[in-house]
Amino acid sequence: MLNVVLNRTDCIETLLPVVELAMTAGEVCRVHNINFLGPVEVVALTLLVMADNLLDMNTGRICHAQPGFRLLGVDERGITRTLAM
Repeated sequence: MLNVVLNRTDCIETLLPVVELAMTAGEVCRVHNINFLGPVEVVALTLLVMADNLLDMNTGRICHAQPGFRLLGVDERGITRTLAM
């Protein structure tokens, strides 16, 4: 399981490398303080993952989710929601 704790200054670009790693490894990615992202960023992240075509802009490689991958968001109250499976 990969855990990411967001700060108020983080954005979607902070998450993408960790989400990519979790997708390729078939791991669970738990994002704490998901509420620090705006609603548009959360939807964009979820859609990118659900499309199963996360593109690494540095290498031009397309990342596909392996079995077992899940993206979980944990808000400031500790409530966990599944964003993508």
